[in-house]
Amino acid sequence: MTTENTPELDNFFATIQNPYPSYAYLREHEPVHWNPMFSCFILTRYDDVNMVFSDSQRFSSNVWSDVPERAGFMGEDEKSRSLRQIIPFLAYNLQGMDPPGHTRQRTLMTKTFTPRMIEAFRPTVQKLVDELIDQRLAEGTMDIVADLAYPLPSNVILDLLGIPRDGRSYIKASAEAINEFVATLLFYGGSNWQKLARIFTEVKAYLKSLIAQRRKHPGDDLLTKMVQAEENGDMLSEDEIVIATNFLLFAGHETTANLIAVGMYYLLQHAEQMAQLRTDPAKIPAAVEELLRYVSPVHMLARRAMQDVTLRGVTIPKDSSIYLLVGAANRDPEKFPDPEKLDINRPSVRSLGFGYGIHYCIGAALARVESQVAFNSILRRLPDLHMTVETPEFRPNYSLRGLVALPVAFR
Repeated sequence: MTTENTPELDNFFATIQNPYPSYAYLREHEPVHWNPMFSCFILTRYDDVNMVFSDSQRFSSNVWSDVPERAGFMGEDEKSRSLRQIIPFLAYNLQGMDPPGHTRQRTLMTKTFTPRMIEAFRPTVQKLVDELIDQRLAEGTMDIVADLAYPLPSNVILDLLGIPRDGRSYIKASAEAINEFVATLLFYGGSNWQKLARIFTEVKAYLKSLIAQRRKHPGDDLLTKMVQAEENGDMLSEDEIVIATNFLLFAGHETTANLIAVGMYYLLQHAEQMAQLRTDPAKIPAAVEELLRYVSPVHMLARRAMQDVTLRGVTIPKDSSIYLLVGAANRDPEKFPDPEKLDINRPSVRSLGFGYGIHYCIGAALARVESQVAFNSILRRLPDLHMTVETPEFRPNYSLRGLVALPVAFR
C-alpha cells in the first residue's frame, strides 16, 4: 500500500459513468488500497474478494448494527431516533447478519424460497414481461429502465409474496427509501433520515397487518410460507418476517432491474452477440451469466475485519471497514481472460455477481429466471432495437450500479 494517494484514486467512486480504468489501476498497483475519504480498505482482485466472502469468522457482515453508536447518534434528538429506526432494516436481514443468527434465519428462509418454487413461477414471469412490452408496442419506443427492468422484478416478488395491489405503494416507497439511504449516507448525513424513518414505520405497520391476516387465513404465497416456516420448533418472529420481506423486496427488485437494464445497454453495443441470441435463444442462460459478470449489478459490498489480517503485505487492523469491489473482481484478468470484453460464448467461470459463501444471494434463481425471460422476450418481440441516446446516464449509487434511463426504439 502506498502512502501517497492521488486525488483520482481517493475519489474514484465518483467515476460513476466508467469506473473500470480506476479498477484496473487498483488491481494492478494497489489491490489492497486504503481510501482516506471513506476510511476503509478496498479490495479489487477476484481471489481476495472471494476469500473474504468465504471467511465469515475473520470478516463480519454486521456493518450496520452499531452505526448510530459509531457515528455519535445515540441521543434523543429527532435525527438520532430516526437513524435508530432505519438501521434494523439493514442490520438484521440475511445480508447484514453473521452466524449463528444468520444460519438460523437462512435455514428457515430456504424452506420457503426454493428453486423448485421459483422455476414454477416462470410462466407468471413471462406473462408479466409480455404485459409490459404490450403496453409499449404501438408506440415503437420504450424506456427499458422505467417500462420493463424496474416494474418486472418488483411485480414478480410482490406476486410471489402475495402483496395486494392496493398495498404496493408502501413497498415501492420502502425500496426507494433503502436505496436513497445507502446511496447518500456517506455524503448527506441525516438530511433525509426523518422521512425515511416515517416510511419504514408505515411499511412495518402494513406488513404486520398482512402477517396477522396470513396467520388467520393462510394463502399459497411466500409470505404465508415464511409465517409457517419451522425448524425443530423454531419459527421466524413477526419482526424477522417484516425485515426479511422488506429485504427481499428491495434486494430482489434493485439488483435484477440493474442486471436487465445495464445488460441490455451492453448488448446493444455488441450487435453481433445480440444477433447470436436472436438466432439461438438457447444461448441466453449462458449470456445472463456473462452479463452478471460484466455488469455486476451489486458493485460493492462491505465487511468488517474481526481481527488483524495481513493481505498482500498490507495489515488490515481489527474493526477496519473493508469494501469488496465486486465490479472490479469480476473483471480480474487473472480469473477471466480478456475481462473487458463482453463474450456470451465465454467458457463458464463462476463470477461473484451473486456473492459467495454463506451470504450467496438467496434470490439468485429468481433473478436468473427474470433476466432470461426478459432478454428472450425483448430480443424476440422487438426487431430493429436501438438506443435513442448516445450515452445513457448511470445513477449516483456506489453499491448498486444502474441506469437512470435507457430509451430505445424498435419496429
